[in-house]
Amino acid sequence: MTLSKVYLFVEKENKECDEVEKLLISLEIPYEKIYVDENHIKGYMLKEFGTMKVPLIATPNAIIVGLNDIKKYLLQNHLRLR
Repeated sequence: MTLSKVYLFVEKENKECDEVEKLLISLEIPYEKIYVDENHIKGYMLKEFGTMKVPLIATPNAIIVGLNDIKKYLLQNHLRLR
């Protein structure tokens, strides 16, 4: 099973967000980047995901927050996400 899209929620000039994006690119996982600071969607994130922290990735099967947890998830599931 492959996913059509991974959504990456980021803030500008955030090194952890940059690291997650580089990992997605290196694993060739398609994603859409959403700037929470530009789009004023932290309230939406809190309502939908229970957090306003970034980086955050959302897939049809999981919501993962934080660099270390995202790295672990992506490395364990990258074939399924491509």
